[in-house]
Amino acid sequence: MTDLRHEWDQRIQDPEEIKKIARDLGLGSSGKHFYCPGCRTESPRRADLVIQDGGFQCFRCGAQGDVVGLVKLARSCSLEEAVAWLERETEPPGGD
Repeated sequence: MTDLRHEWDQRIQDPEEIKKIARDLGLGSSGKHFYCPGCRTESPRRADLVIQDGGFQCFRCGAQGDVVGLVKLARSCSLEEAVAWLERETEPPGGD
């Protein structure tokens, strides 16, 4: 599964595409920042998660990673489930 994760990490590098995935995951945003799914129980809620350089980072809880890690965090799922979600929810290269 590590090779598949690496493949997705390489396939989805564009910050705008990762932002679309974040919205598809139901993550709300405020300006350029998103609400971190790892901080959802924190109060008051602040949008401290940024998407840049092919990944994400939360400046509040310290969560960071690639697009697969964002799916895992947002869906509270395994690596296999995160990759399966990406396969279902994103269009393959070339629009096939």
